[in-house]
Amino acid sequence: MFHGIKVLLDDYVLIEKSDTFVIAYTPDSREPAAWIALALRQRGFEAQIVAMRPLTDAGFRERLEQALPDTAGLPGRLVVLTLERDTMSHFNVFENVLHTYGPDRTMIVRIISASQEFFTKSLNVTPTELSALNASLLHRIQPAKRIRVKSPGGTDLTIEIDSEKFQWVSNRGMWRPGGFTILPAGEIATYPARVDGVLVADGAFNANVITPLNAKLMDHPARVTIENSTAVDLTCADPALEEMFRLCLDSPYGRNVGELGLGTNHGIDAFIPANSHINERRCGVHLGFGQHNQSLSRVPYVADVHLDLITNGALVWVDDDPEPIDLNHVVPSGVPHPIDALDEDITGDCCGLGYGELRGLGLADEACPVPGRLARVPR
Repeated sequence: MFHGIKVLLDDYVLIEKSDTFVIAYTPDSREPAAWIALALRQRGFEAQIVAMRPLTDAGFRERLEQALPDTAGLPGRLVVLTLERDTMSHFNVFENVLHTYGPDRTMIVRIISASQEFFTKSLNVTPTELSALNASLLHRIQPAKRIRVKSPGGTDLTIEIDSEKFQWVSNRGMWRPGGFTILPAGEIATYPARVDGVLVADGAFNANVITPLNAKLMDHPARVTIENSTAVDLTCADPALEEMFRLCLDSPYGRNVGELGLGTNHGIDAFIPANSHINERRCGVHLGFGQHNQSLSRVPYVADVHLDLITNGALVWVDDDPEPIDLNHVVPSGVPHPIDALDEDITGDCCGLGYGELRGLGLADEACPVPGRLARVPR
């Protein structure tokens, strides 16, 4: 765990002696926040600590402003670290911090799935390595018209790609002025133009739903039949999981395939039981049902639910190339990272949907869904 904290500070934050630190955390992430604060203290930094409630907290903006340093007396960068387990909250508040202190002087690192596993599994690969891996995959797949995906568990998908119309997201953990660094990192994703076939999710699931269910699917894979980018059938041997998955699919726009994602973080050596973005970053293919990762001008619907179903590894054939890509063994090719790929896959308050809310979504008018707590739409 302490190695992961070191990697976070040295390789992701790129800590400097003149940095000023503020740590904001939700109650479920108090311990991880304390670990980082202690590590900073051991390096001579006394971070300001601010508690926040997830998603709705009327007094948080004022508490945060009281903890922030004076702009005139700031010696170097302002580094804000936010830690949450099931949510990503107060996007507009933190965006205002960027504007106040300036994009070149402010680094905001937003951690979701804060936990011991975040430090022990998701930080074993540096952002430089992830950037090289993502660049190599994008170089092969971004120009493609079609890919074929197969997995040892039985996945067999034909996926049409339209990179001229739909943007790619490359989550690699690298800071850029004016943006948030979203962690855990290690994924490329887009909106697929069309998907047909069978997805066998034998890895894990990750949903924007708070659930105590074990997210690992090895012993009871979810099998989804997809026709023209719509889930037409789903089965799972675990009754509780099948019920949750069906509730997600039966919500407004929930059967739409809104995302094709490829995990690239080979440092994550196993799926974890928690409903977590850590699972989504592990090497494999996932399809996200419901909300998409595009602007509304490109994909004109908003869904409250986003359900990622993840394979345990996968082979990807690109157009007519007979040699597949093994996502467990991607070798960086040294090509530069595309400048047109988006860095962020979450750009607003995200996740934290309760079971009661999930059940109620099925009663909503599908023609007029109410935009809720999921905001994965790039600006």
